[in-house]
Amino acid sequence: ISSFCFPQGFNTAVLQTYARKIKHPIDQLTFRTNVSQRKPTDEGIEYPEDGVNIHGLFLEGASWNVSGVQLKEQSFGELSFEMPVIWLEPIKVENLVKQGYYECPLYKTSRRAGELSTTGHSTNFVMYFYLKYDEGDSTKNQEHWIRRGTALLTQLDN
Repeated sequence: ISSFCFPQGFNTAVLQTYARKIKHPIDQLTFRTNVSQRKPTDEGIEYPEDGVNIHGLFLEGASWNVSGVQLKEQSFGELSFEMPVIWLEPIKVENLVKQGYYECPLYKTSRRAGELSTTGHSTNFVMYFYLKYDEGDSTKNQEHWIRRGTALLTQLDN
């Protein structure tokens, strides 16, 4: 997804395909974020029937526990973490579970600011991903990751 100039259009196309399949209004659909344990170079990655597998995203302000499939604190000296393959599963908005998930913004660049284009979309913000965090640790909640500045990026500065 990091290679697209306008990833919002790609996301809309995925949702539109699903909306037509199930005969449901597109504005009542969203994506469930399913982070896998696999790297894009791994063999045997299955293609979903609905939605799309994406890769090429970097996590800043946090790291990712691959085996636990959840957010974790960054290691000392770690500036960013390359995310594994993510399945964007189209679902109805009413079926989206937000409890225990951080609403993580995806930006094209680390600037994390942009202007509205003629399409009404931000030139930098793409969408929100719902990333699981450890609900058992009461210090790590939605606000914790916001204070850390946790966000996904399609490209790094270096």
